[in-house]
Amino acid sequence: MLLIMVAMSVCMVSCGDDDDKPANGNSSLVGTWEVSNKVINTRDATLRVEFKSNNKGTMSAIYTDGTDSDSYNFEYVKKDLKGSTYLTIVWTGNYKLIYDSNREYDVTITPTRLVWGNITYTRK
Repeated sequence: MLLIMVAMSVCMVSCGDDDDKPANGNSSLVGTWEVSNKVINTRDATLRVEFKSNNKGTMSAIYTDGTDSDSYNFEYVKKDLKGSTYLTIVWTGNYKLIYDSNREYDVTITPTRLVWGNITYTRK
């Protein structure tokens, strides 16, 4: 009986709160985020976004057919307002990849996920 009670208590203690709650602060956005199975420039690709701590970043389309990837630089502003997080990017060049320049997007950031528009990225 004692062995069963110990085993049950270990199982009960090891269960924790796995909810992916939003994280505050600019550092939670910094890092590399990816989403697979996107069509970019009419080709299947993985979309990778890297946010740097200096408010600059790179968005890359990594094509599954093995052709060279396309990379685009941007600058970003992240602001938290009344419990919501907003992200605005400005492309460094004359191009657009998925997102409009100078448009404010409502985003959700957790330790493992970034929801930006209708795309959910995972942290890499």
